[in-house]
Amino acid sequence: MDKLELIIFDVGHGLSVALIERPENYVSLIDLGCSDDFSPVDYLLYTMNLYPDILYITHPHGDHIRDIDRVISSNQRPSYVEVQDYDWKDVEYRERKELCPNLRAYVRYINQARRGNYLGNASLKYWRHTPEKAKQIYGNSSYINNSSLFFIYKWNSFKIAIPGDLHSDAMNNFITNSEFKKAASGTDLLIAPHHGHKEGFTSLWTEKIGKPYLTLISVQKRDPNIAQGYSSPDFAQGVTINGEKRYTLTTRQEGHIKVSMYYDQENKPTWNFSSL
Repeated sequence: MDKLELIIFDVGHGLSVALIERPENYVSLIDLGCSDDFSPVDYLLYTMNLYPDILYITHPHGDHIRDIDRVISSNQRPSYVEVQDYDWKDVEYRERKELCPNLRAYVRYINQARRGNYLGNASLKYWRHTPEKAKQIYGNSSYINNSSLFFIYKWNSFKIAIPGDLHSDAMNNFITNSEFKKAASGTDLLIAPHHGHKEGFTSLWTEKIGKPYLTLISVQKRDPNIAQGYSSPDFAQGVTINGEKRYTLTTRQEGHIKVSMYYDQENKPTWNFSSL
């Protein structure tokens, strides 16, 4: 059966997203967040018997590359890696000291990994500011977040947007770009930028791109910075799940979020939402 599985892993403060195309079992893994007691890479390998065909890193902050040691030690490394290159001394200068060894391991890995492109049966494209451009536009303090790769993934008629940790001003710059707007228009599922924080929220999304059905948020427990706008019917169309109209799903409430997308016997696009 042709099916797409989207998994947003519960990694606390961080992000790790798997897009699994069935029956080919082609896996695109976006970001390497993990928690103290859970590794998405281990889960894919040892529970689902899958390995990433391609690994993308939206940007090299610690909460997006924390699982790099599992990738390095694994016998089933991704076939290809696609990342941006940075002035690594500057990135390390801005990183918390305790996370710098992890960053150095990441840099060593990507310098040796095989770079490549998406080869699945869907459409996966990304937009970006280079680090130099992001620094010029947004300044030194936020340029790493604002150089995040911004993915638009389209499998048949289902469309998913994944903006990394972009802030609202960077989001608005992409949204008003005609090429991006055409590609993102009609997005069904938006994975909220920057863990759903207020500085990533933009109402311009609904004006230029349209209301998603749901916003999915990877967020740690007790995070007080979530933008309330995501939960409004002004922002999302909403989906009825277990008899309740929902506008957002969050990892802190649902745990690992799984969305299965497919076509029923009448060729109607269908999805269901569950927790792993």
